[in-house]
Amino acid sequence: MSITDVLSAADIAAALEECQDPDSFNHKKFFETSGLSKMSASQVKDIFRFIDNDQSGYLDEEELKFFLQKFESGARVLTSSETKSLLEAADNDGDGKIGADDDY
Repeated sequence: MSITDVLSAADIAAALEECQDPDSFNHKKFFETSGLSKMSASQVKDIFRFIDNDQSGYLDEEELKFFLQKFESGARVLTSSETKSLLEAADNDGDGKIGADDDY
C-alpha cells in the first residue's frame, strides 16, 4: 500500500509544505490539509497500519518522530516537542503510545 492510494499527492504536499520548518507541525492542521480528517475510521486504520513500523498495533514516540517521512521520504523528522505534542493529543489512555483504536 502507498499512502497516495488513499490520500491525494497534492494534499500531502500541501500539508508537508505547511510544516516544513522545525516546530511548525500542528497535527490538527496537518490532518485537515492532508485529508486525514475527512477519512472514515477504517481508512484511518489503514493509514495507521502503514505508519506502524513494527506492526505492534501501537505508535510509540520513536515511530511518531518519523511520522512526516511516511508521507514523503524526504520530509523532516518531527522535533521532540512536536512528537510529544502529537502523542499527548492522541494517547487517550495515557499509556505513552497511540493504539489503533484511539481517537486522533
